[in-house]
Amino acid sequence: MARWLLFLDLDGTLWDHLDVSMLNPPFQKVRDNVIRDSNGVEIRLYTDMIKLLKWAKGNGAFTSTLSWNKPSHALNALEAFGVKELFDYHAIEPHPAKEEYAWKIIKTIEEQYNIKLRPCQIVYIDDRRIHLEGMAEKLGRIIFLQAWRDFSSFEEARDGITSKLCL
Repeated sequence: MARWLLFLDLDGTLWDHLDVSMLNPPFQKVRDNVIRDSNGVEIRLYTDMIKLLKWAKGNGAFTSTLSWNKPSHALNALEAFGVKELFDYHAIEPHPAKEEYAWKIIKTIEEQYNIKLRPCQIVYIDDRRIHLEGMAEKLGRIIFLQAWRDFSSFEEARDGITSKLCL
């Protein structure tokens, strides 16, 4: 099976809150797909993104978070949702240069698996476009899908990826 890489943003993409770093862990599961911080702020998980992650893993993808957050906050939220293990790697750093931490993950995968990922084998999903210029400069013309604009469901995201991947 051909391998590829899916980078997934967290805030506004995997869950509905726009800045988990501003919340107060620990997070507690309230009910399916909902967690709450210690001040009572609730965060909802987007279930279509979970379907997408599971589909990607079943179809040759390495999966990685790619998030500009406090790592402890984001990882605690992922654990509370019970989805941390859906990711092979976690690229979560408290600065906006996402291309730098994406590059580290790509190099790690290439060294671990003795493969060379081409830009058309790297998919990046984010709810905002603000990191695209830096990503293109560092990684080349990777596949980008803007969450909730380029697709609105698991099926649309899957189809958007499969139509662009070069495996």
